[in-house]
Amino acid sequence: MEEAAFVQKVLSDWTFAAQAYSGLKQRPKAFKQLIAHTEVTRKLVEDPVFFAVLMCGDKWLINAPDHQKLLRDPQPRQVAVCGRGWGKSLVFSRKNLWLLYTKPDIESLIISSTQRQSMIMFDYCYTTATVNPLMREMLQRPGTSRTTIKLKSPLNGKLVALPCSPNKLRGYHPDYIFLDEASIIPSEMITSEILMMLTKPNAALIMSGTPMAFEHVFHKAFLDQKRYSVHHYPSNTSPLVSEQQLAEWRDMMTREEWQREVEALWIESTQTFFPLDLIATCIDPELDNPASPNQYIEDIEHVKPTQLRRKYFAGLDLGKQVDHSVLAIAELTDNNLVRLVHKREFPLGTPYPEVIAYVARTHQTLDLEGIYVDKTGIGDAIVDELENLDIPNIKGVFFTDAEKENMLNYMKLLMEKKQLRIRGEDKQLIAQINEQQYEYLKPNTAQERIHIKFRHPRGRHDDQLFALALACYASKEAEPEPFLVVVPR
Repeated sequence: MEEAAFVQKVLSDWTFAAQAYSGLKQRPKAFKQLIAHTEVTRKLVEDPVFFAVLMCGDKWLINAPDHQKLLRDPQPRQVAVCGRGWGKSLVFSRKNLWLLYTKPDIESLIISSTQRQSMIMFDYCYTTATVNPLMREMLQRPGTSRTTIKLKSPLNGKLVALPCSPNKLRGYHPDYIFLDEASIIPSEMITSEILMMLTKPNAALIMSGTPMAFEHVFHKAFLDQKRYSVHHYPSNTSPLVSEQQLAEWRDMMTREEWQREVEALWIESTQTFFPLDLIATCIDPELDNPASPNQYIEDIEHVKPTQLRRKYFAGLDLGKQVDHSVLAIAELTDNNLVRLVHKREFPLGTPYPEVIAYVARTHQTLDLEGIYVDKTGIGDAIVDELENLDIPNIKGVFFTDAEKENMLNYMKLLMEKKQLRIRGEDKQLIAQINEQQYEYLKPNTAQERIHIKFRHPRGRHDDQLFALALACYASKEAEPEPFLVVVPR
């Protein structure tokens, strides 16, 4: 095919352009010759969808009108509420690459609750840029790293992936901020830190994620169509989500979870004891910040020395064949915060001696100050075994309706006082907390008070929730006892 005809075919037939990408990336000189044509250069600069097809080989994007609409949106304030797997991070990675390679001196930040989450979008950018020889040629070295992309002159673009930690964010005044999974970034972090960074004229803020709390900035922006360009796409509108995947999710999810995660609707679990807005106030980004002294302990064998001199309490919820056994470790800070710093869910069928051995190893490492254990069923024998480990303040708890009420009420009190801290990325725990349902029981006599009965949806679990509730309850024992002071007259 003659060169002029080839250029026109690339411009007019995007399926051909996507196919041409595969061959052209093996022939950098021919690739460079193609994009040097004025019409091709103009189209790349003007249309981010064409850029994604030709420069990234995104053939799937050709028949994805919603993804094209989101990618082309030029508004400086955007909200994208998308179902699971829809492809928002992939689309915004293409937007970032288009900005970097077509707009000079652009600085763009990808911010999420954790470095790991922000790296998802960043890795799409980094991998694509290193695979395409023309993009790779423009990368500045040294300078480009696994968290930063810098371009050579004359473009001088810069893309950085960051966690939403104040000490990591301060000092930046970017042209674009992409908030990925915005619903699990604390609202006050967005309003007091991130919005304050948008000092340049027409600086853009683009928030994306799945629904969670109603009072969160993300939801408020979604409702504010005067100031924000709003996009709302359920999972089933994406060519990236198969019918098989949707069927699998439908089998696994509760009705409320399906509506929230797949249909991308703000929905509250029916008769939930812990509303999502309350749970959102407990999310602590520092738990997922590897540079923070307050980070979550992933591996009990690798604990920072500074973390060894703190007060730790444990909750152990026992299961075996149907339910999981779960160990939760809570740190009680000097200012009375209860922080979930470690959690271990054991596989179904794990023998109790293995659970006890793990508790023993945890106590050996963290020097637990107390542990509350689910004493229902075989729990008595487990308590006896744990007492032989010389862990102080061991208490077995029968899971009666009254005791569950006491535990969950205390945990809710901690949440309402903003004294409980959990990870934003622990979606399984968050789901179990939010799914816990309740109903009031009528008293049998006038002297009895009204009690609450708790339950979880059929086919779901609440082992992690009750392990956390037990750990919170154990930490209560460390509260100073009230005392009476007699003042002489």
